[in-house]
Amino acid sequence: MGIISFTMGYGHALPPLTALRAFEAAARCGSFVLAGKELSVSSAAISLQIKTLEDHLGKKLFVRKGNRISLTDAGEMMYPKLARAFEEMSEAARIVRSDTSTRQLVVSVLPALAELWFLPKAITFTEETGISLDVRVQEDPIDFEREAIDIRLTYGSALYPGYRETRLFSDVAIPVCAPWFCEAYPNMDEALTNVPDNKFIHNKWGSNYASEPLWSDWRRQVESDATPFSDAGLTINDLTFAIATAKRGAGIALVPSVLAKTDLASGLLVIPSKHALKMKKDYVCVIPHARFDTSAVRQFSAHLALNWA
Repeated sequence: MGIISFTMGYGHALPPLTALRAFEAAARCGSFVLAGKELSVSSAAISLQIKTLEDHLGKKLFVRKGNRISLTDAGEMMYPKLARAFEEMSEAARIVRSDTSTRQLVVSVLPALAELWFLPKAITFTEETGISLDVRVQEDPIDFEREAIDIRLTYGSALYPGYRETRLFSDVAIPVCAPWFCEAYPNMDEALTNVPDNKFIHNKWGSNYASEPLWSDWRRQVESDATPFSDAGLTINDLTFAIATAKRGAGIALVPSVLAKTDLASGLLVIPSKHALKMKKDYVCVIPHARFDTSAVRQFSAHLALNWA
């Protein structure tokens, strides 16, 4: 009599779930210490779980250099799929816990993008679809899983590897100021060389952005032999506030053109020079794979005319 064998589930034994969770957290956080804090265990416990997983797979997943870690080729191959699996498990639990009769999307938005671009679109979306929005105005990075976020609207996607992402729009940075500021300097040239350096409003986007549009880059583009700024002028770490400061006549700000569109159309701001600086990244929409095909997300994508090719 022949022997019939059955394989339940997967053909190969799965690694321990705790080891997989430790790997996913360490890869996402880039640190055993931070992963340990997230999972409420010690960094040594994370290291032990990673070792268990490496032994199970017969592959090294991290390169360790002192307190720093980086993914090996095997780790880079494994992380995106594993991250998506945990996203899907988290989403399944969230759906079960939630009141499914309530249609709501949790949308996380970069501060300047929220007020200057997204607000009118959010209003029309809820009016047209009946889907309510929970809008979180947040700086990068955000944690999709911990905060149960469906959609992230931000500048650049480098902080969110392994997620679905598409372009919202590309942009250029342009100089803007109040109309009466131009009246104080009636002979402005295209390079704005006759405006005192302390009248340029500098905006710092924060430590996560190395590609922010800078006045120094704009000046070098207009004049290859441009001299450095002799006076720092006003430095502001919030783009919305930088635009408000320019509207008050305090100086000239260098801002994304899309975000200044409404104030330019109303005449509250004018453009003192036609020179624009191409921004190095696109504004993007980022969505976890597990939430991508939900009805509410599909309607949101259609409302913003997003192309997910």
